[in-house]
Amino acid sequence: MAMVGLFWVSEDAVHLGAPPGESAPGVRLAAEGLDAVGCGSGTWKWAELSSVTVVGAPVRATPGRQLSMTLDVVLGAMGLGGPEGPAEMTVRVQASDGVAELLVHSAAAGAYTPREIELSHQVMDRFVAGTLSPAALSAWGRAHGAGKTPRPAEREALLQQWAQS
Repeated sequence: MAMVGLFWVSEDAVHLGAPPGESAPGVRLAAEGLDAVGCGSGTWKWAELSSVTVVGAPVRATPGRQLSMTLDVVLGAMGLGGPEGPAEMTVRVQASDGVAELLVHSAAAGAYTPREIELSHQVMDRFVAGTLSPAALSAWGRAHGAGKTPRPAEREALLQQWAQS
């Protein structure tokens, strides 16, 4: 399994953010459409959607903000406060029958690069338009097996490829 932009890619599934857990919500992307699990469950076919966007994704910060985030992590490790868990993000699904907002957790260990977020939205736009299938991401996951998450520049290159292929 690997994180590539806002996507968590495995050999057989693609999720927006982290995959759902026992008590954690999630959004699975499939060739047929989008499935929400444990977060206002619902299923939409790609043809029913006019847009899918992720709001609130943690963005890689400036050096001063990075120092503050590092301090939060250190204080948290010492039991003196800090982050409680992965950042929450909202997946906004615009469908023919209205808007749904679904909660997911970030899969990033820290934050995404601004370019990863931008390219991830371009890839999602292609899913909605029917010009790319999440199956292409799963195929990449199968080809790379249980590989590690690529470095930021590699993730951006993959996303760029998927956004333009």
